[in-house]
Amino acid sequence: MKQTGVVRKIDELGRIVLPKEIRRNLGIRDGESLEIFVDEKGVYLQKFSKISDLRGICLDLCNDVFETMKINILILDRDKIIASSNENLYGKKIPKMIDELMENRENYESKNKEKLFEEENDYFYLMKPIIVSTDCLGMIIFYKNQEFLEWEKNFNKFLSQIFVRKIEI
Repeated sequence: MKQTGVVRKIDELGRIVLPKEIRRNLGIRDGESLEIFVDEKGVYLQKFSKISDLRGICLDLCNDVFETMKINILILDRDKIIASSNENLYGKKIPKMIDELMENRENYESKNKEKLFEEENDYFYLMKPIIVSTDCLGMIIFYKNQEFLEWEKNFNKFLSQIFVRKIEI
C-alpha cells in the first residue's frame, strides 16, 4: 500500500474529504460510489462498479453474440473494458473519446472506419451508454468491418436495456 502523507480529521458526522489530487489520480468523479472494506489493520476504499459484478454474464454474452452473429462486442464500466469478444482488450482503460460520450450520456455511430485501440484494426463502431437512474454506469460497443444494419442497431439498444433492468433489480 502506498503512503500519501495526507492526514484528515473526521467531522462530527463521520465524514472525511478525499483530496482532489488523490481523486483525480484514481479517476474518482463527483457522485461516484466507493466500496468500503475493513480488516484488523484499517479501512480501505475502492471504486464501486455495479456492472463489474456481471462480468461472467457479460463475457458469455460477448462470446455468444460473436459466435452466432459475428459482431464483436465490448462491455465497459466507467473505467475499463470488463468483457470483450477479443480477450486482448479485457481490462484496457477506455479512450478519452468514449469517456466523454459516457459523461454526456451520448450514443455514437461511426460513419467511417476508426481505430480506438492500438491493438486493433480500423472498424465501424456503434456505442450505447448503460444508464440507470440517470447515472451512466458503462457502455455497450459493437464493432465490425462494415456498416451496421438497422437490426444490429436495434439489438444494441435492446442489450443496453437488458443491462439496465438487470442492474436495477
